Amino acid sequence: MRITDITGEIANGIWNYGPPFPEYRLMPLPEVDWVKQKVYCEIFGGLHSQTGTYLETPAHYFGAASYPLMDVPAEKLCGIPLTLIMLGIPDTGGSRFGISAEMLENAVRRERIHENRAIIVGCGWGRKWFDADYLSASPFFKYDAVEWLVSKKPFLLGSDLPRWENLEKPEGFFDMFYRADILMLAPCVNLENIRGNNHSLTVLPLKVTGTSCAPCRAIVMSEDEGKTANDR
Repeated sequence: MRITDITGEIANGIWNYGPPFPEYRLMPLPEVDWVKQKVYCEIFGGLHSQTGTYLETPAHYFGAASYPLMDVPAEKLCGIPLTLIMLGIPDTGGSRFGISAEMLENAVRRERIHENRAIIVGCGWGRKWFDADYLSASPFFKYDAVEWLVSKKPFLLGSDLPRWENLEKPEGFFDMFYRADILMLAPCVNLENIRGNNHSLTVLPLKVTGTSCAPCRAIVMSEDEGKTANDR
């Protein structure tokens, strides 16, 4: 059994969606004057529901008309059968690249994707986690790509991309995606390092009441140490 941690690191200088999202800052807790010995504790300043790698329900889009993350039982988030789709993304010199349904179809070849499993799409973008253009130059999904993914009826859809939409010229797929009642996991790292076959995903978010999404720890378990997803 091989385990790959696909959770991005939360640290000072981490990427952020920008205002009004606060910037993360790790700070020491002031001295605790009601204990005799010196103790060490930290304040996670600026931590919000979409800090780092997070898990999200459709309530991010529909609010109270949908269900909060707390309503998803932990047992449903452990050992989810996983289909990993790895793509090669060309160097565009900093401009954003659109991922199409044709690219996804070519990547899976004739592999059958069963319903009610996790699908994660990766292109190695997690390697840029602390880079200045991690967010601004992120590849995005074209409408037909998300439509293709939704048609597979997954329980969860994830990727190593921090910005799925093209904000300059929106594809407009989020309404269709969230109405399909699919959990979102993003952005991930280390997808290019996953080896073996018969992958499963475990993703455990912070147990926070009243939110549609929360930072999480996500790992992929694989049965053997064969070739990487890029090599298959």
